Amino acid sequence: MKPKLSAKSNLSKNEMSPVQQIMSYANPDYFRKRNLDPSKIISFAGGWVNHSSPEPLRQAYKDIIDDPNLFHKSGGYSSILGILECKEALMEYEEYLYNLKGLDVSNIALGANSTQLTSNVLSVLLDPNDKLLLLDPSYCTLPTQIKNNLGAQIIRFSVMDEDNWEYTAEKKIAEFSEFIKKEKPKVVLLISPDNPTSQILSDNFVKETLKAVEEIGSFLVIDFAYKDLTFIDKLPDYFSWPPTDNFLTIHSNSKWTRSLGRRLGWIEASKDVVGALDLVQGLSILSPDALHQLTLANYLKKAIKDGSLKKYVEDVRNQYKIAANHTIQQLSKYTDIPFLVPQGGIYTTAKVGTDGEQFVEDVVKETSVLFIPGWGFGKTQEKAIRISYGPLVNNLDLITEGIQRLGKFLEKKKTVIEKTT
Repeated sequence: MKPKLSAKSNLSKNEMSPVQQIMSYANPDYFRKRNLDPSKIISFAGGWVNHSSPEPLRQAYKDIIDDPNLFHKSGGYSSILGILECKEALMEYEEYLYNLKGLDVSNIALGANSTQLTSNVLSVLLDPNDKLLLLDPSYCTLPTQIKNNLGAQIIRFSVMDEDNWEYTAEKKIAEFSEFIKKEKPKVVLLISPDNPTSQILSDNFVKETLKAVEEIGSFLVIDFAYKDLTFIDKLPDYFSWPPTDNFLTIHSNSKWTRSLGRRLGWIEASKDVVGALDLVQGLSILSPDALHQLTLANYLKKAIKDGSLKKYVEDVRNQYKIAANHTIQQLSKYTDIPFLVPQGGIYTTAKVGTDGEQFVEDVVKETSVLFIPGWGFGKTQEKAIRISYGPLVNNLDLITEGIQRLGKFLEKKKTVIEKTT
């Protein structure tokens, strides 16, 4: 008799997650089944960056590979929570770029990547049936991670005015604080800059959230995956906060160094959280990649010393600011759909006024332009699409052409509707 898989695995198999859907768009078979040429597709679907990694980082890998002793060292286990010199380098990085003081190596735990660390950290913080509070919209992997793997209850708080297509977090600070005190979630998980909206939460919003969390004895977790890709003139104060008993942050090197495939992440948390993570991580990944840790440590120390780190980050921010501005300029020029103006990150969301999933299918079939349907990011995005300019940061002409095709599709659709009414 063939044995059965777990109920959890069957649930995951039978329920398409947003990430599975997004990743399917990277498979050429998706387009061939629709009689489309994959080479002709203009994709705004990818949730990745496409600038160049810093050349000194590539050289740091080469230095280790060319040195037999260092290469041998990189093939050994690191400690479960990471190599000391990498933690020290990350402390320097935080102080150098963000003037973050009060961080200690005992507050840092390195992991395979921020996705893995999120799961492990939440397993440390949450018991089954605890509440975890997300904004709506919020990153699409989180509900699946939390519901399927942790058994926690997800509650949502909307920060979108769907009629006016406005991000309303700043207007709802007091309401959000009272919502936390009433619902008493064990964890409040925020993302800033956000995925999918690329909005940056204000200091007041985060400060009042932390006050409410402290009052009920819970945790505020901020995902800082896009922390280094910001466009606003003044960074929020909370970008420089060290961890406390109630406050911790999740980080990744994948976006800012364009190391999407060189997986490495870290958290900054209280000693209690880091200590608890030691056991959990030892039973999942055992230890993070030693080669990536040694290389990142060597790169950061040299780049901080010679001043190139700050210039590199500023250059990267400017590249995405230009791409973001170009994208919204083209949306304004060729369409009349409402959209959000990015403050960082690599996305915007736009309201299409109909089922986003069907809209994406119709657009790619008729124009060979691909977007991501908004349904996975929350109820407020069900009639919206996520537009990513990240993969096209080096090709603004393709952004223009893609949005032009979208505009023609919308105009044609509008004409058909007018003729039938």
